Amino acid sequence: MIKNIYNLLKILKEKKCQFYLISTLDEHLSEYSSKRNMRLKWLTNFSGSNGFALLSQKEKFFFTDGRYTLQAKKEIDKSFNIFDIGLVDFFSLLSKKLKNKKLLIDFKIFKIDFLIKLKKIAKKNNIKIIHDKNNSIDLIWHDRPSEKKKKFFFIDEELIGENSNSKIKRLMDNINYDTLIINSSESVCWLLNIRGFDLPFTPVVQSRMIIFKSNVKVFVDKDKIPEKVDNSKFKFYPIEKFEREILKLPKKSSILLDELTPYYFLEIMLSNGLKPEIKKDPCELLRSQKNVTEINNARKAHFVDAISLVKYFFWLENINKNSEHTELSVSEKLESFRRENKDFFCSSFQTISASGPSGSIIHYNPSIKPKKLIRGELYLCDSGGQYFNGTTDVTRTIMVGNKKIKKEYISNYTKVLMGHINLSMIKFPVGTKGNQLDCIARFHLWQSGMDYNHGTGHGVGSFLGVHEGPQSISKRNSLFELKEGMIISNEPGFYKNEKYGIRIENLLLVKKSKFSGFLEFETLTLYPYERDLIDRKALSNSQVSWLNSYHSTVYKKLAKNLSKDIREWLYRKTKKLK
Repeated sequence: MIKNIYNLLKILKEKKCQFYLISTLDEHLSEYSSKRNMRLKWLTNFSGSNGFALLSQKEKFFFTDGRYTLQAKKEIDKSFNIFDIGLVDFFSLLSKKLKNKKLLIDFKIFKIDFLIKLKKIAKKNNIKIIHDKNNSIDLIWHDRPSEKKKKFFFIDEELIGENSNSKIKRLMDNINYDTLIINSSESVCWLLNIRGFDLPFTPVVQSRMIIFKSNVKVFVDKDKIPEKVDNSKFKFYPIEKFEREILKLPKKSSILLDELTPYYFLEIMLSNGLKPEIKKDPCELLRSQKNVTEINNARKAHFVDAISLVKYFFWLENINKNSEHTELSVSEKLESFRRENKDFFCSSFQTISASGPSGSIIHYNPSIKPKKLIRGELYLCDSGGQYFNGTTDVTRTIMVGNKKIKKEYISNYTKVLMGHINLSMIKFPVGTKGNQLDCIARFHLWQSGMDYNHGTGHGVGSFLGVHEGPQSISKRNSLFELKEGMIISNEPGFYKNEKYGIRIENLLLVKKSKFSGFLEFETLTLYPYERDLIDRKALSNSQVSWLNSYHSTVYKKLAKNLSKDIREWLYRKTKKLK
């Protein structure tokens, strides 16, 4: 990594710039980039999904969110100053460090709002921003992986519940523009009912789209287009022609530009007399509210996923005490159980398989330096699957082995569980936003001066991204209310640095309550909690009642599909708490 940084700084010097800025994003601003586009990882060794580095000949700064700060300190070179972007204002630091300097940055891999703010700061502080047209990292990354060229595929309407023409009509009926420009590959794939193989964990083909009142233009790598495609619905163009096509738009037309579009495209549009309005992708809200077909298929996906989870945790509990299994090898075993299902496509994210101290790293990656599982330690497993009928995401924390459990583990696990149950049980008025529910999950932790440095809930797609907006549950103020049909996670936690981590996560469906004007949650995930870590005396009667009802549901739904020994094991796991 030091050599990579040295070579980049050499180019920086040749271009007479003092600073270079690079992020985890690719040209489609994807959450999970392909190996070919993991430029920040190649440069710094950081393997998380959100971070950026600012480098000069003398100083190196690295910024990430609270999920990844500990991970960054372990993965990247000690010469970097590492900051939590939730605690440190990046733009304030920029103002101090870059005054009267030149900054090199690739406009194609940064969001519009970020560059607009950056340019305002630059103007005030005489910072010259230069577009890194050919991307300096690409020039020196000599063994850069090649791009996958697998053809995308169409999904049967029985799995989706709505055809593409209907979706496009609904979308355009909701906006008052001549033209809509969509950069999000997830939105394109959702609208057209297609999926692909371009990214790890997210089944999309990287693509862009221009939608007019009368026709639709889709931009994708021509080598990824199936042989039999009906062009009467929408016309496919080579993705490299996207830039040329947007510049053909009439200068007086009203254009909505998806805010998650690289800044580069906004700049060329403005320089050619086009005046797009930058707004949130209108597909996001539409696709976040699942239809009846998608909801029923989500239940099916969670059912088969639960069978895999039960088999996995049964296997894990019964492996030989002298086993040499590591965090990585057991996570591979979990995937093998998921792969037994014919509808399994891939994992929905890199499994967080963390034993003992590893669990304190919120988004721990076991593939870097996998540790052996140690009996008597907590083991945190956060995993998920992409199935043709839905996307799953589930976390459980268990004890490894049958050693005496520390009271601290029981006490803190129970606090996390109580917040998790309280959020599961809540009924809330229509119009409620996620930030208004967040403290419910944190209440019992806060009463003991404890907290966790991540959101409580994120939206989840239908055989799409495991992280999907606009819904969320977190401390951050939200502009979007929770609506019927949305799927969202419920994942409070607690992390003791260098010691252990606890997280419990289910996916929830927002649905109508029996009370008029109210909504509530249906729990989709089907897997029991760790009985040995629960302090029954700390739970209220209503919490125990909810827990017993949930465990009863888990057993009834899964038991028939399990072998006798696993069924008996699950019965013990789901017995009533008294």
